[in-house]
Amino acid sequence: MLTIITSQSKPFRKKHLEELLDQYAPTDVITFDDIVLSIADLEQYVFPSLFNSDTTFIHAQFVLDTKEKDLTAELMKKLIASPSVFVFEELGLSKPFLTAAKKQGAIVHADEKEKAPVKKENLFGVTSLLSLPKKDRWMAYQNAIAQYPIEAILGMLYWKVRDLALKEKSNNGPYHLLYTSMIEAHANAWVHGTPLVLAIEKVLLQ
Repeated sequence: MLTIITSQSKPFRKKHLEELLDQYAPTDVITFDDIVLSIADLEQYVFPSLFNSDTTFIHAQFVLDTKEKDLTAELMKKLIASPSVFVFEELGLSKPFLTAAKKQGAIVHADEKEKAPVKKENLFGVTSLLSLPKKDRWMAYQNAIAQYPIEAILGMLYWKVRDLALKEKSNNGPYHLLYTSMIEAHANAWVHGTPLVLAIEKVLLQ
């Protein structure tokens, strides 16, 4: 089964994802982005183990944005026919791609509400949250993750924190410690399956 959820609205995406999770009640959800696996690698989950009766639930997040062509018609057919559940969560996809996916048999949830253009903050502005008080920092972080994937935000934060740490005279300075904590949280999130958004939020609000 293949489902595509696409919208700039995080609540819209979350609603449809939670409905699928409630419907299939998987014991384990495999979540990845294009840093961890390529779209072609999804084929390894098409045929779940015969020794496992649980539903295999694959949540691919923000991988199709610039790689629609990588999800070929042949691979799409395999995902649709598979007993595994494949869910693509995206911020925006082209109408021709979504139309083709529907024709193949994919389930598509696209937010078609007309919305006034939202002025996005420059991604570089995310780094300013490091100097804000804790309450304001949390609000700035929530605003950032509503607009950008956590991977993009984290990349900017790594860059800024590292730059600030290099200016410190001691290896035990606050930015050295913050940089180390971010790396550890990032690694632990992948190992233990903790949502990266929450892991980094916890570090930033320490």
